[in-house]
Amino acid sequence: MAYDRPPTDPANTLTQATTSVRRLAARTAIAVCAAAMLPLPAPALAQTVRAEPAGPVTTGRFELRSDPRVGLHHFLLDWAAADAGQWPPYAQPIVERDEGLDELEPAERSTWRAAVEAYGAAVDRSLLFDEGLLAVRDWAAGTGSQEAVPDEDRPLVEALEAALPVYETRWWPAHDAQNRAWIGAVAPALEEMEEEIVPRLEAAYGGRWPADRIPIDVVAYANPVGAYSTAGRVTVASGDPDARMPQSVEIVFHESSHVDPLEVPLREALARAYGKAGAEPPDRLWHDVIFVTTGEVTRLVFAGHGRPGYRHYGETSGVYARGPRWAPELAAFERHWLPFLRSGSTDAGERDAALEAVAAELVSNPG
Repeated sequence: MAYDRPPTDPANTLTQATTSVRRLAARTAIAVCAAAMLPLPAPALAQTVRAEPAGPVTTGRFELRSDPRVGLHHFLLDWAAADAGQWPPYAQPIVERDEGLDELEPAERSTWRAAVEAYGAAVDRSLLFDEGLLAVRDWAAGTGSQEAVPDEDRPLVEALEAALPVYETRWWPAHDAQNRAWIGAVAPALEEMEEEIVPRLEAAYGGRWPADRIPIDVVAYANPVGAYSTAGRVTVASGDPDARMPQSVEIVFHESSHVDPLEVPLREALARAYGKAGAEPPDRLWHDVIFVTTGEVTRLVFAGHGRPGYRHYGETSGVYARGPRWAPELAAFERHWLPFLRSGSTDAGERDAALEAVAAELVSNPG
């Protein structure tokens, strides 16, 4: 699932404005800092020779990849969304759209515009659930065949292939370098801490981590909120300022928590807990539990490795301030859920008791 979008409730206008200013300031600082760990993409580059992408970087639990077709698939879709006025102001700005077209040769420009137009037909569809878009994504990643792409979505494949030489010449070298820098920063931390984080998450959700490595597609642009997970595959935007170290470790584990063997047991546990309180869990509570759980587990493991002071992604990105539901939830989590996480317990009864206490408090005081 994607991260929460900012609310549309007018009561949250100040929160949205504050978040937008913070994001703009962060991006401005990054843009002017030539020594930044992950530079923003350059709009135009010298002619380069097309090359095969470098191989994936693996840890015990993850496979992190930077692939031009996967990157281009998202780049075209997001560019088309911006052209259609559907790329929201809180999202990572697509700088190439404003600065890069003038650098293209006429034939390149024509090819690129045709590809963006083809992708424009897909901007209203879901990256998470649309089977056609998922088939195109899997083909681009090399995990699905072109034959599996529905006939009505073959124009997307054709558009991507036609635009690939332009992308590889003009933007891919900078995007790939940015992706590789992101991978190079997060992979050692994952390798160092994943065998401590994974059992804690399994205990929290009552589930099991997948036996196979979870694939992580690192791209310049992902979706408006910077990361999402669907069909057992994670996509993260390397250019999103909120997705940098150390929060990038948490983001990887947050998105990985959406795989069925972890997310489904959590949903079921919350349903049982609320059932005992004579109610049903609120729609987004399971996702809020994932936010807080991955944030707190990451904080605990960082501290155990001599890195105190870690702040949850929900704190640094402003997620915890979005919407009135968060204040009562955070209070209930602090009283009942976080003590369970901090204890390191793997006891299912203790987990269920903590969730039942959260449910009872939120049912009596929904906020």
